[in-house]
Amino acid sequence: MRFMKRAAVLVSIVTLAVMAVSGIAAAKPAKGSPAWCKAHPKSKLAACQGGGTGGSGPTMIVTVAPGPLVETSQSEVNAVVEVETSASLAGDAVSISSSQLANACGGAVLFGSLQAGAVYGADSVQVVLDDDGNATVSLYGIDCAPGNSVIEADLVVAPYYTATSTVDAVAPAPTTAGVTGYPDPEVETGNSPTSGNSDVYTVFYVETDPVYAEQTAEITSAQLFDRCGGGATWISNQGSFAVSTATATLDDDGNAVFAFSGSSCAAGDSTVIADVLASGGATYTATYTIAPPSPTI
Repeated sequence: MRFMKRAAVLVSIVTLAVMAVSGIAAAKPAKGSPAWCKAHPKSKLAACQGGGTGGSGPTMIVTVAPGPLVETSQSEVNAVVEVETSASLAGDAVSISSSQLANACGGAVLFGSLQAGAVYGADSVQVVLDDDGNATVSLYGIDCAPGNSVIEADLVVAPYYTATSTVDAVAPAPTTAGVTGYPDPEVETGNSPTSGNSDVYTVFYVETDPVYAEQTAEITSAQLFDRCGGGATWISNQGSFAVSTATATLDDDGNAVFAFSGSSCAAGDSTVIADVLASGGATYTATYTIAPPSPTI
């Protein structure tokens, strides 16, 4: 049964790579630029420290959201991995991998990308950096042991940069009620024929009271879905949904995760609503922000 579930999720993720793409989002101040840092005074980006100017920043960074990562259902992990480097490396290939997390998840994890040319392995994916030097992928694993695992990003051509980050997977547990998207804001990636077209990768956690364990949670956002003119898909433990509404089964702690991917997405805010479809079930609302493709470090 678990093998069949792995296969079903893999098919759903790989299917995203053939979604049609069109349109380009409007430009905004680049993340990490002086104007962006002024509007985000609490940002921890290296470029924003000390006024966002004067100092040398990292050559490449890799981040994982959310963090820490609370497992759900059958000790599943769902996350978004972002690689950021110089725009001068646009079009170069980068390999994203985690043998440690794969070993913690029974020998394999699944990375997902909307890039048609993405190359997949049992614990890795190779994608192309967009014109801003960025790449983003989704990450999924099942039967994962709690603990820390290193995520690594490697530029496969000169100058062969390497960056690492740590995934802190936490055992399933009751959490604060609500609906939350990660990362937020999400900077779109893809602004070239090989890197995609204003692509978005997000995971939404729906968290409620454990009394609703095994009940159905529903998530919907017509705004978010309609922003993605190239198509969008939700993936949950109940399958994939190419419409604005999706459902999932809450685990024993009252939690569920929805992975969202979309292409040719317009930047801006979207209202996301989650409902517990049970007698007396709660409703949660959040605002999720998409930023256009831009240099980030």
